[in-house]
Amino acid sequence: MATISIGGLATGLDTNAIVDKLVKLEGRSVDLLAAQRTAAQKQQSALQIFNGKVLAFLAAVDKLRTPGDVLVRTATSSNPTVLGASAGAGAGAGSTTVTVTNLAKASIAAAANGTSSSTATIATGSGSFAFRVGNGAVQTIAIDATTTLQDLAAGINNLNAGATASVVNLGTAATPDYRLRMASNATGTSSALTIGTDNTTLGVGVTQAAENATLTVGGFAGSITRESNTVSDVIPGVTLSLAALGGPVTVTVATDADKITANVQAVVTAFNDLVSFVEGQSTVTQDTSSDERSVTVGPLAFDSTVRYILGALHSAVSDAIQGATGSYTLLAQVGITTTRDGTLAFDSAKLKAAMASDDVAVGALFAGSGAIAGVADRLHDYLAGVTQAGGLIAARTDAVGNQIQTLENQIAAGRRYLDQYEENLRATFTSLELLVSSLQSQGNLLLGALGRTSTL
Repeated sequence: MATISIGGLATGLDTNAIVDKLVKLEGRSVDLLAAQRTAAQKQQSALQIFNGKVLAFLAAVDKLRTPGDVLVRTATSSNPTVLGASAGAGAGAGSTTVTVTNLAKASIAAAANGTSSSTATIATGSGSFAFRVGNGAVQTIAIDATTTLQDLAAGINNLNAGATASVVNLGTAATPDYRLRMASNATGTSSALTIGTDNTTLGVGVTQAAENATLTVGGFAGSITRESNTVSDVIPGVTLSLAALGGPVTVTVATDADKITANVQAVVTAFNDLVSFVEGQSTVTQDTSSDERSVTVGPLAFDSTVRYILGALHSAVSDAIQGATGSYTLLAQVGITTTRDGTLAFDSAKLKAAMASDDVAVGALFAGSGAIAGVADRLHDYLAGVTQAGGLIAARTDAVGNQIQTLENQIAAGRRYLDQYEENLRATFTSLELLVSSLQSQGNLLLGALGRTSTL
């Protein structure tokens, strides 16, 4: 039911202003709830960002979880024109000599006779073309008087039998000489091509025999034979790429101190970013510029969950590795220390010196050794737990989300109450105006009956 508002027509009072002020006064509790909701929403947003930064820290930590991650090796060749070298997991520091005495080759077959175009026919009648790769099954392609050179190449390729065919013009545009060329996809004698039946006019035959790579490696007697020019099983963790005959070539594997330093720096940077974010979201400031002094509190200032997680992380990076027997049991010993503001300081020169002195111990400090977990293992386990579904951060974020929903429900109920409160006030003041107006009319009538002029 609509309420007719009569703003002081009879009483002379500004009843609209009175109602507005009374409603505003009554609505202070709703305003307080709205302020609490805004604060909770900021806290929820800050927790989500905090979770993202924790995950970024976890990603950086995970790059130091295994000895192979920490002890990044690099391999160099004294003669890259003969062979290249790259180091991977399991590579040990040291030098090895390698001599290449033969390169692995693919088997090649080519046509002795050419055609004037790639679409020229290659048979006078029905027949077949058969070949085999290594000890594989014999592959047969049916041909007839309409089969072209290009058709035969396509038929070979469609078999996916370990050989690739192509059509090559050995002549010129003016005097073309199109030939069939076949090559085994893999090098080594086990991929040798054998041409069987050839009912074409091409005269296809093997022009390059398949060969294995042969090399001698320091520490081994005699030669080593491999079917590929990429050899990854003679020096642990090192892949050799054979390019030419020659040697001896010295392959040197060393610790990549710069790569390790970069990975450690990434961990320190991610940790400091996390700490700095929490610090920025935890400020408490007082505004003294006006008579009404107000205090502004950061969304994470009093969040016990965030404080607990940061405390645990500080312990994880500061505490010694229990049970470790190597040269290093504390991050401080390799250049990572905690500053007064809670961030980490990193002395890369100290880390490199530690790597030069005992890189295995540095690897054990970060990635552990045997049953003893390293710092990165310790951090990973904790970070994975707090960021998983149902973990500390998710539980805290959900709790704040529930708080926001409760506040929204209370605000909605409060606004409904205020709407009704305002409607009742306006109805009351309207009734008052009508009553005063009625009394004024009665007074005027009475005075008129007495022959007097109303002074009301």
